[in-house]
Amino acid sequence: MRLFFILLATAVLASAQSPPPGTIIHHSPASSGLYIGSPSLCVAPDGSYLASHDHFGPKSKEHEIARGRLYRSTDKGKSWSHLQDFEGFFWTGLFTHRNSVFLLGTDKHHGNVVIRKSTDSGKSWTDPKVIAEGQWHTAPMPVIKHDGRIWRTIEDAHTSNKWGERYRALMMSAPSGADLLDPASWTFTNPIARDTTWLDNDFAAWLEGNAVVDPIGNLVNILRVDTSKLPEKAAIIQISKDGTTATFDPTSGFIDLPGGSKKFTIRKDPTGPGYWSLATIIPENHPPLGRPASTRNTLALIHSNDLRDWQVRSILLHHPDVVKHGFQYVDWHFEGNDLIAACRTAWDDAQGGARNNHDANFLTFHRWQNFRALTRANDVPVPDPTPLTHETPTFTLRGDSFEITLLGNRHRAFSNRQYLWLNLPPSLEGLRYTMLPGGAKPYLTVTAKADTTLRIITAPEQPKIDLSNWTRGPESFRYNDTAETTVATFSRNIKKGETLRLPAGNWTGAMLIMPDSPEIRD
Repeated sequence: MRLFFILLATAVLASAQSPPPGTIIHHSPASSGLYIGSPSLCVAPDGSYLASHDHFGPKSKEHEIARGRLYRSTDKGKSWSHLQDFEGFFWTGLFTHRNSVFLLGTDKHHGNVVIRKSTDSGKSWTDPKVIAEGQWHTAPMPVIKHDGRIWRTIEDAHTSNKWGERYRALMMSAPSGADLLDPASWTFTNPIARDTTWLDNDFAAWLEGNAVVDPIGNLVNILRVDTSKLPEKAAIIQISKDGTTATFDPTSGFIDLPGGSKKFTIRKDPTGPGYWSLATIIPENHPPLGRPASTRNTLALIHSNDLRDWQVRSILLHHPDVVKHGFQYVDWHFEGNDLIAACRTAWDDAQGGARNNHDANFLTFHRWQNFRALTRANDVPVPDPTPLTHETPTFTLRGDSFEITLLGNRHRAFSNRQYLWLNLPPSLEGLRYTMLPGGAKPYLTVTAKADTTLRIITAPEQPKIDLSNWTRGPESFRYNDTAETTVATFSRNIKKGETLRLPAGNWTGAMLIMPDSPEIRD
């Protein structure tokens, strides 16, 4: 019988029977193979709210002809109706300009840059117009008006096929009075590529930048930065006044920003001091689920006076489970003293919940009233994480995310992926092991109650796994990812009273094979 060990507090158990926080705009169960991506929100000229999203996932055809959906609310977000579906719609954001609504994004995953226009508050739309051909990347990022132009960030993806490596940062802009459907109206800066030596050789990618005017009136692009450790970072690129030149100084251009490894939206306070963002942070004393970008279960309101020193004002949303719950890619706006937001939410549902914290199953709407007055005293409850513990006669296993289940040919290999075990040797069939979330690099320790031998399964050819003092065994098999990754067994002796952290660092992780004797139950 399959035994599940999942980190859930009492409040979490209750949430399994509860809808996600906020108002549900749309629900797409994981079983559909269509996941909620790219939430966007705007207030239309007629006062109605418009919200959009795309679909990604195995049944979405995102790499061929991506599809998206548009919703409308006429009661300030209390209820929503489906307005229209689009084809050629990916990573697309809503914005208003000169009494019209626009949708700007790509026509597919790494597709052409396209724009649509509505002059009746979203009821009807022009056909998409191609602004720039090629392979591009973006998200629903802010469009701002400054010095007689409108500005928006984007990344090109022409130079590689690898995530992160391929993204070069640009700013695009057009005169405020121009025809935004005319490609000739748009100017692009030079692209700036990443350099892996930045941040002491820990720079993987930058993407999803924000067009922001800094306190002295200069336009900057503030980008999400992917690194392997905390504190989370962002990067600030300088933009020339004519919108043609971008420059970056790595000695001064990186800042600490809570939630900086995930997509965030920055907006200047229209009436008060400084800048605000809704960011997917990692709370204090909470270990990340692998790379910081993989932890998405906490949303916070953050503030800065100067775009460089950021402080968490209040934690707005939190779920104790980091594997299958997430609040991410939040698009938001000021409405007087309130913030209104659309969120890509991974949450429980009657079909088993989201596939993982990234592959969200809900689009939700939120309102935070009198947001400038919020403080840490207004935080939603954020309990300290409680390690999972599993007892056997010979050792105690502790960790932050694992399930005990059975090895078997064509059985699921990871808790957050649909990959299956293939070519499993008969000697391993039916043994119990610690199923892990792939790519998460969870923290697992074993404390021996008696002298014993530990056995693990891992992928020895994947980088950054230290198998010193582990002996490779005779068994090898694979799982059916695109690389058909080969795994093998390894063993190591451990003495009574010794505590050992299992190897970590590669995508597969080190999965512990349980002893044949039954576990001890409390």
